[in-house]
Amino acid sequence: MRGHPLNAAPEHRDISSAVPDKPRPEPAAPVRTTSSRFASPKVLMGEVTMPRGQEIAQQREGFRDFMLARRLSPTVWARDAGIPAAQILGFLAGTTRTLPQDSLEKLARAAGCAVQDFFAS
Repeated sequence: MRGHPLNAAPEHRDISSAVPDKPRPEPAAPVRTTSSRFASPKVLMGEVTMPRGQEIAQQREGFRDFMLARRLSPTVWARDAGIPAAQILGFLAGTTRTLPQDSLEKLARAAGCAVQDFFAS
């Protein structure tokens, strides 16, 4: 027990003696123009330029057609070129967007053609 029981002073005092801030008014909610709760983009992606994904898909298909026409296996071709097979397989599966330029040159050397022949369809 703190203090004397006959003393009228409160047993506990305030934690802080600082003056409390004046209450601030709540900001007004913005006016909603759509029924969606998600923000709409200023410009739609397809309206700006041709989507890069379509161009990459065309390159991937040209590369796959080149391999089929020459009956090249990704693992054997990569081993002959001296690059990891995961680079070719990742590009064909779509997990990587492009092949490094030095890998393309090594693949072209192993196949006996130019790099441009890979993507010509």
